[in-house]
Amino acid sequence: MELKKSLLTIENTENLHLCFELDDKTYALNAKNVLEITALPLINDPQKLPEYIVGILNYNDMFINIADIRKILSLPQKEYNLSNKIIIIKGEESLFAIIVDEITDFFTANPAQIQRVMGEASNSVIKTFYKIEDTVVNIINIEQLEGTIKKSQFEENTTDYSELFPKDENSLCVLQKRAHDIARLPEMSLEADIYGKDQYIILKIQNHTYCIYSLFVKELVSPKNYPITKIPYTPNFIKGIINLKGNFYTVVDLADFIGIAPSKTDNEKDDEIKLQDKKIVVIDSVELKLAFLADEILDIINIAKENIEQKNDMNLDDLYIKAEVYIDGKVYNILNVDKIINDKRLYVDNN
Repeated sequence: MELKKSLLTIENTENLHLCFELDDKTYALNAKNVLEITALPLINDPQKLPEYIVGILNYNDMFINIADIRKILSLPQKEYNLSNKIIIIKGEESLFAIIVDEITDFFTANPAQIQRVMGEASNSVIKTFYKIEDTVVNIINIEQLEGTIKKSQFEENTTDYSELFPKDENSLCVLQKRAHDIARLPEMSLEADIYGKDQYIILKIQNHTYCIYSLFVKELVSPKNYPITKIPYTPNFIKGIINLKGNFYTVVDLADFIGIAPSKTDNEKDDEIKLQDKKIVVIDSVELKLAFLADEILDIINIAKENIEQKNDMNLDDLYIKAEVYIDGKVYNILNVDKIINDKRLYVDNN
């Protein structure tokens, strides 16, 4: 059997769309315009703001406008809470973000099935829609939305958006921390010219310690800063997709994939809380846009080649262990990243 396609065929971003909800209505954006999805942070609130603009956000050392598009879509105004999300969007001329209730899914639109809204106004931000079973998905026109927000700079704001944010002390602390996390640059970028060829990333997965060769690793990030969007009808070891700088990476739970995960808990909420405390290792691979989920990043250390003991043990091979290293009386298992990337479970039959 020839395996050529990844399990999640997300490389065609031209027709990939991100779904989100406002009230009980479903909307979508072309994913190629989406830079990042994150939880609602505390937003700077200058005294004078134009229509639709909630405030200003420091995003990776850039200040961008955050818009509430409810008025644009003729939806009633609504108070914000900690579950709200923001979508950071790259327009033709600017970066901006919008506040939404919930991120629901990704879908690949068949261009032939995208239908035009009949009788829409020339300045409408919704010109087309798409049907997924019984759900009508209204597709936001990014160019029109960007133009509408730019025109709003000359209109007086009639809404005090600051009154829509939570006021209790606990919520304010959460929002402030989120704003701080968004403002800073990604936690760690691993470049070959910075890190030596003998560098290894030390991971904790369950009660096991693993190493990944640094040249396999692109970045280390947190689900708190890069939320994982679940994808239906995928194996349990696939947690979903993250959007990192406009690229979509499939997140694989290494414990589940390798077979060392504990039995599942019935409390999905607890599982979600635990997920936020984990780390994501973004893999630098030509074959797949892949990321590994680990419990902790323990360290980055130098391991000399002479200290690496190659193994020809089928039991270790089944656990995706390529070699072992003994340092200060501790055993470190070196992950066989090539074996994971080429595992047939990550692909579907091309035929």
